[in-house]
Amino acid sequence: MPQIDLRPRKSPRQARSADTVETILAAATRVLECDSLAGFNTNRVAEVAGVSVGSLYQYFPNKSALIAALIDRQQSALAQSIEACVAAYEGRSLREALFALADLGVEQQYQRPLLSAALDQEETRLPLDKRLRESEQRIGAAVMSLLCRHEKELAISPKPSDVQDIFVIAKALIEADAMAGRPPPPDLRDRVVRALWGYLTARIPQN
Repeated sequence: MPQIDLRPRKSPRQARSADTVETILAAATRVLECDSLAGFNTNRVAEVAGVSVGSLYQYFPNKSALIAALIDRQQSALAQSIEACVAAYEGRSLREALFALADLGVEQQYQRPLLSAALDQEETRLPLDKRLRESEQRIGAAVMSLLCRHEKELAISPKPSDVQDIFVIAKALIEADAMAGRPPPPDLRDRVVRALWGYLTARIPQN
């Protein structure tokens, strides 16, 4: 499979260039939400942005690079939200913190569901591991600090693989409902927390 060039061609150095990049990315977001991946291409994004395709190509070599930039932003924003949430719930119960984190996950998936679904799909296709590592490390460190803060309540001594499991569980539950194309069910947050609580606190019966 040929390597996909996801690197921006150049970074904006002046305010005008930065504004152009912001306009292009905002247009890319709108195209994904209105036309989905099937209608997403550089010509369409340039049209919605009100710039020439040549101007778009000054910054992004192809449509995959555009999508990668959107995923970068989404993951960075998620990391910032999780860090802020964990900090805000210091001194509160683990249960309260888990509900707050579940709310973040549901909000991210359902606030702009078409965009989230498209980016989730592309995240599995594109070679983004290195680009997303910083955000993933920030998220992992924040959640690990939360677990260590409440270690006495847990059935396990928290380790990085537990953080990964937590996200797999929450992501699977939230995305399964989101794929049905309906508003989030009222009990979704409770189901996510119940699954996470069971994973973290249930003790395996000894033979």
